Amino acid sequence: MITHSTIEAVKNKDNRAFKVLYQKCIPYVYTLTQRHIANDGDIQDVIQEVFARVFLSIKTFDPDKGEFKSWLRRLTINQCYQYYRKDRFMTLHIELDDTHEITDETLPLNDLSKEDIEKLLEKMPDGYRRVFLLVVIDEFSHKEVGDLLDISPEASRSQLFRAKTWLRHHSSQAIKTIANGHS
Repeated sequence: MITHSTIEAVKNKDNRAFKVLYQKCIPYVYTLTQRHIANDGDIQDVIQEVFARVFLSIKTFDPDKGEFKSWLRRLTINQCYQYYRKDRFMTLHIELDDTHEITDETLPLNDLSKEDIEKLLEKMPDGYRRVFLLVVIDEFSHKEVGDLLDISPEASRSQLFRAKTWLRHHSSQAIKTIANGHS
């Protein structure tokens, strides 16, 4: 994705290197942001904040602690939730990309299309959905989710359990509807 020399050049305030980083990373950041935020105007605001944060905090990136893509992912998702906290009425948007599979064997989702799963997630209660996306899709730990959402890790586990129960129930109903030809 991004070379070590590009990162070092950005750390040294090289604007051309930052432009290269931006151009290479914008599709990834956009996809991540779109998964968490519904409104296009809000998406653009968050993306602008993400790249401002990248520029301001690139010196904290340590390649010995992980890949740049992971660092950028965490920064982007954190920025989505910071933005959400500013506007409690903002709705989250769910759009799964083709690289994410929900592999929990207890969830009967194999017979549903990606679009059907996205529709189900949009109907899920907000608290369940946020935790589900962060833990299952974005692979955050319950401690990280707790820190991000200002809840305890135990509340995160509880919300995830409830989200899976909700999804199990509603996905079964959706499968029956599809089987009866009423999609």
